[in-house]
Amino acid sequence: MKLEDIVAKNDAELTEFIKAQRIALRDAVIESRTKEIKNVKTQYGIKRSISRALTIARQREITAIENNMEQTS
Repeated sequence: MKLEDIVAKNDAELTEFIKAQRIALRDAVIESRTKEIKNVKTQYGIKRSISRALTIARQREITAIENNMEQTS
């Protein structure tokens, strides 16, 4: 999934996306170990999507913390 698509998601959708991608990665790993997968590169793409989503989620978390600190000051 492209970065723009991930950034466009709200926090709830982002959490669900991460969960779904982790399940997809688990399934891809199992398929690769049982030689059922045809394209091994799918694991790489799923890992990249998870990493992007986790990065966006962490950036939003840090921004929220910074905003709270500014409001209390």
